Amino acid sequence: MAGVRRGTADRLKEEGDPLMRTDWTRTRRMVLRERFCEEEVERFAQELGWTRCGVDQADPEEGIDYHVFWAPPGAAIALHYTEDDLARDSYVMVIGKDAAAVHGAQALIEPRLNTWPLADLLAEVDGASTPVSVARAVLRAGLGAPGEFDERFFARINTALQHPDRRVRETALWAVTFSPYGEYRPALTAIQESDEDARLRDNAEILLGGFDEIGSQEQ
Repeated sequence: MAGVRRGTADRLKEEGDPLMRTDWTRTRRMVLRERFCEEEVERFAQELGWTRCGVDQADPEEGIDYHVFWAPPGAAIALHYTEDDLARDSYVMVIGKDAAAVHGAQALIEPRLNTWPLADLLAEVDGASTPVSVARAVLRAGLGAPGEFDERFFARINTALQHPDRRVRETALWAVTFSPYGEYRPALTAIQESDEDARLRDNAEILLGGFDEIGSQEQ
């Protein structure tokens, strides 16, 4: 787990451009079924009349993902596209000052772009039969989980944190960074205190420290 690729608290808080305001409304990460589909998102943005406003070039050594965003002229809203190197998936999200506008844009995006519905993300976890496939599905579920606590996603990722295969536990730790519900604290504490893998113990400790930094608390 490359916890040093950027501060854990930074990932928990979400990095990004100046429009990534924490006090604005944002959608969940809508995970795209195709890993590289910037052109498709670009066409959609153009149809909306939104222009490209910024690009962050990828720098894997520094933990920086490839990131593009578009916005309509004069409006406090933006469409973000990210190719996440860790998850090996791409996603889009909308962030803006006006909640109704943000959710309206989301309602346009989900049927137009080839995204993973929440039910399908959960079904992938439930249908996975090997440690590798479980790990892959859990990571994607964490990436696409709702920002607000969701029992369905929590239950699956929390179970993965206790999986007998260390690869699944490690991936579940990363899934937590994408959907940092305070309810994960007991499972993270258990890993920190007693996991057989020293690296996972260290990583759980880093995660718990990140939770403390952003003030995440158990519900």
